[in-house]
Amino acid sequence: MRVKHRNRIVLRLGFVVLVCLLVANIVPLQAHNVEARYIEPMPWHKPHFARVVALGYAELGLDLDRSHAEMKTIAGNSCIVGNMVAFEVDHQYAYDIDEPVDLTLTYAPEFTTAPIVVLWNKNGGTGRAELTISPEPGMTLRRVKVTLDRARFANFGTQGVDIAVGSPEDVPGSGIPKGKVALCDIEITRSGKTPSPNAFGNVHLDVKDATTGALVPARVGIYDATGRAPLPSDQALLVERFADKVRLLTVDPRAFWPSDNRVAFYVKGSYEGKLPAGAYELIVTRGPEFRLHHSRFEVRKGQTTQVSVDLGRYANLPGRGWFSGDDHIHLARDENRDMTVWTQVAAEDVHVGNLLQMGNIAGTYFEQPAWGKAGRFEQDGYLIASGQEDPRTGQLGHTIHHNLQKPIHLSPDTYFLYHRVFEESHRQGGISGYAHLNAGWFNVRRGVALDVPFGNVDFLEVFQAGKLLTDIWYDFLNLGYKLTPSAGSDFPYTDLPGVVRDYVKLDGSYDPDAWYASFRAGHCYVTDGPFLEFTVNGHQMGDEIHVPRGTRLDIVAQAQLNPDVDKLDRLELVALGDVVGTESAHGQDRVQLDTQLTAEHSMWIAVRAYGARQEEWNVTAAHSAPVYVVVDGEPTWKREAVPQIVERERNTLKEILTVPLIPAEDLEAFETSKLLLEQWPKQLQLLRPRVQQADEMYQQLLERAQTDPRP
Repeated sequence: MRVKHRNRIVLRLGFVVLVCLLVANIVPLQAHNVEARYIEPMPWHKPHFARVVALGYAELGLDLDRSHAEMKTIAGNSCIVGNMVAFEVDHQYAYDIDEPVDLTLTYAPEFTTAPIVVLWNKNGGTGRAELTISPEPGMTLRRVKVTLDRARFANFGTQGVDIAVGSPEDVPGSGIPKGKVALCDIEITRSGKTPSPNAFGNVHLDVKDATTGALVPARVGIYDATGRAPLPSDQALLVERFADKVRLLTVDPRAFWPSDNRVAFYVKGSYEGKLPAGAYELIVTRGPEFRLHHSRFEVRKGQTTQVSVDLGRYANLPGRGWFSGDDHIHLARDENRDMTVWTQVAAEDVHVGNLLQMGNIAGTYFEQPAWGKAGRFEQDGYLIASGQEDPRTGQLGHTIHHNLQKPIHLSPDTYFLYHRVFEESHRQGGISGYAHLNAGWFNVRRGVALDVPFGNVDFLEVFQAGKLLTDIWYDFLNLGYKLTPSAGSDFPYTDLPGVVRDYVKLDGSYDPDAWYASFRAGHCYVTDGPFLEFTVNGHQMGDEIHVPRGTRLDIVAQAQLNPDVDKLDRLELVALGDVVGTESAHGQDRVQLDTQLTAEHSMWIAVRAYGARQEEWNVTAAHSAPVYVVVDGEPTWKREAVPQIVERERNTLKEILTVPLIPAEDLEAFETSKLLLEQWPKQLQLLRPRVQQADEMYQQLLERAQTDPRP
């Protein structure tokens, strides 16, 4: 038996989503918050385990198919066959420990030909770990024993699980369903090596804005000499994650954090907790505009250590008219004035937190109590407001709609007719777009190809999960369409709120209506760190300017980056998708680019900045909305690229008509599969005329590009 250890984030099967939270305490479900994950209790009873459940998400680092598990008798044994099985360890046997634990698994190789991944809650680091077992064929049942290093078991996983066993890979030609493991027994044995503290003290922490002196919400990490994050007291914010209530969270490797220990919690401004006597590392952050605090403190027996942290600003974006927003947060509310939700958003210094009620063909999750102005709650310049991610399917992508007066949820027999929601959103004064363009998840390109020609799409979410992807966005800009870039954390599926964000420019003081209006107008940029300024002949991002051919365009752009976040690398000028100017930061935290272009034809112009991190799924970057330069009434297209792009979009439309629906591509396939399979063939016939009309619009655009006499 070969066992391979690895401590890495596991990628989603079919798409990448990094799960970013850990559970510290679990409390009963709120009535309003229906569970959005596949969770199925299994009739399995094993010594030292309180519960056994089949899962789609473990919240311990693995996200698999969301299909049902089944009980199967194999060689006289009762076995669970499914994508992932998870276990809550009995608290009387082990809770919040720190020691090696042996885990013995009995599995059926005939039904487990893909690698088995074991995940567990671990002390130190991200609070989670995994190892991989390569199954050995040749016997009906096999046993394997592995050691879980520094096991913790503090109910950190989905609904309190501590260990998960899954199989994420598909073996071509094996005949075994994708991601199946057949688990026939599990045994757990403690080593009993958990240290026992013999003295305790307390820490009292105050976090203040260094400019105002006021106590402010913040994100906090406290670690002992081994990297262990002690369970926080009940003064830490109790955050909602799906249907769990949690205090500790994982700070994903994409988010700036100065330590390999990446388990943190939120505070409202002050915090006090009991700790074993000893030395501790302290980290406090409040978004990229504030300097990061990193220090150490000592807790002595029977004493309270007072720690005061003054968070100084690196930059004051609101003072320059820029106010941050996150377009994609999933947090349910019972009432508008939900101080827990507000505090989490404010702790990340996000001025507009868009809370998205999430729908699928079967129903809705993360519900909001009110809509329009009645669905907003603002305090100290931080706003939480109702929106929706709905409709959403794995066939046409996921859509987002902000600033709605009331929710719009299509019936199952019209659910694929997305345009009805876009049209009603605009009738209400809403702002509508597509999510997950950063990775093309859920076949989103199909929906975009269908809806953009009709003028229904206001924005595209191009930055998420540490990845800025502009290809699809650039294609539509190069066809002459105006589309605003957007960024969203997709909390709790992907990142903590505000890890990626929009900055929207206001001409006057902060006002939610003005923020949404300015976002609609494209006066914004997306970022996970760098701050941008950019004008063309004095006009800002999102503006359209009309000039005669040959006009000189004076371009002024600036980028700066908090050195606590990353080191600034460069600033680029982009015209019609091509880099036409670059300025290196030369080791400084800001860079300016002053240049000129000649308006020989219409074009769109934007800027983007990069930090030192430039991995595909871990990039520090920012990208502005374009300035649209119109010369003699010509579209702002890249004329020579129009034929190729049109062909690509028309082929995408053909996919809608010809590619079969795959139920497993839906996030809630465990409840939507039957409806999707029933409804797609019927509604495809309703969509066919709209697909044909969109195809004709692309063809007309192509003919215009080929016959327009202007140079």
